[in-house]
Amino acid sequence: MIMVPIVSPSGEGTIGATIRGVIPTDPVCMEALSVAHASLPASILYHSLRVYLYATVFWERNDTSDEPVSPLRPVPAMIRNMFIACIFHDIGVSAAYDGNQERFEVTGADAAVNMMRRYGESEESMREVWLAISLHTSPGIAERLGGMARALRLAVRADFGSFPVPDLGNFHGEEWASAAGWELIDKELPRLDIEKDLGDAVVRAGLDRPEKAPPASWPGDLVRAKKEDPDWEGVNKAF
Repeated sequence: MIMVPIVSPSGEGTIGATIRGVIPTDPVCMEALSVAHASLPASILYHSLRVYLYATVFWERNDTSDEPVSPLRPVPAMIRNMFIACIFHDIGVSAAYDGNQERFEVTGADAAVNMMRRYGESEESMREVWLAISLHTSPGIAERLGGMARALRLAVRADFGSFPVPDLGNFHGEEWASAAGWELIDKELPRLDIEKDLGDAVVRAGLDRPEKAPPASWPGDLVRAKKEDPDWEGVNKAF
């Protein structure tokens, strides 16, 4: 029998004042942050916050390159929705959602929309958040879809090294520019064991409920790699 450690709830994932200063304070965002903090290990929580920092810049630039452009700054409602999408994009790996039959991307998208609906968010906003979360592991689709889906997908890629990390000073202010910004992220949002923790969480759920890891999907690739080498203890080879 293949065993994968259970990802336990965080509790230790503290968020400093500087990071909190760039998080929208709308009640829906505060609830989303609270849910993520209670449900996710620190490594995945910090990853989600780094993704938010990057995604807002990609949204503002409104392009897919690493060359600076001069688009209009997003309106606050769009930033709120972006935060929800980013903080919930991996919430589906939490043990709190083990009873759900959908793959973790769809589970997270559904959870975000259910929460947004309670706050009276528009159908358009909910659809955009749902698409962004559900497609964030779909290479070549999210990038072409544009908007929030593209921004979230590129931000995830940037955090895992397959796309250039944006200059945070372009959006979040001078204190985030150049080396100071990266030092701040390293200090307040350390990577910890994000690749291993996230991969193990997806595999754990997929082994328990195969419908969560369908063939030809990222979860399916991770489960297949684990089955091929069940004694491997490092980062999943398909990550």
